[in-house]
Amino acid sequence: MTNCKQLQLRRLVDMDYDRLEHFFKLGNHLFSNRYIDAPHWKSFDLFSDNKDSPILKHFPYIKHWLKMLKTHNGVKSIKHVYLSVLAPKQQIPWHVDMQREGFNKAFITSLFTEDSVIEFKNDRKYTYKQGFSYLLQTGVEHRIINMSDKYRFTLCVTPEENPYV
Repeated sequence: MTNCKQLQLRRLVDMDYDRLEHFFKLGNHLFSNRYIDAPHWKSFDLFSDNKDSPILKHFPYIKHWLKMLKTHNGVKSIKHVYLSVLAPKQQIPWHVDMQREGFNKAFITSLFTEDSVIEFKNDRKYTYKQGFSYLLQTGVEHRIINMSDKYRFTLCVTPEENPYV
């Protein structure tokens, strides 16, 4: 079974790990905990309620990429975008995100995910390629493992409607 598939979206390029890490370390208190059983997994909203976060201007490559999604990839309206951070040598334990079968309309874009995997029960481990986006079947039990000495950064984008689902 395939629980993770790469999307044919424009690749996000020109990312700056040091800037992301600096933002996370200085602004850690601004980040929300994602899951009670994973205290090392945090997120920060970059876009919600039809408004950019004031922080988004500090990441012009993300802002430009979001515009490109709308103009070149058929993602007409974006509801929510958050930056997800998993600390080095940590994991998000087995969990389910939605209570239905099929791919989630939200998709994940790899910013910096070296030496990390997403593993689905009764399937296999998947690795992300930097800058590429992925649909996930999050109704299937899965976990994320970051084996790296660096933070794992991804974007989660939730469109109003996903033409790829």
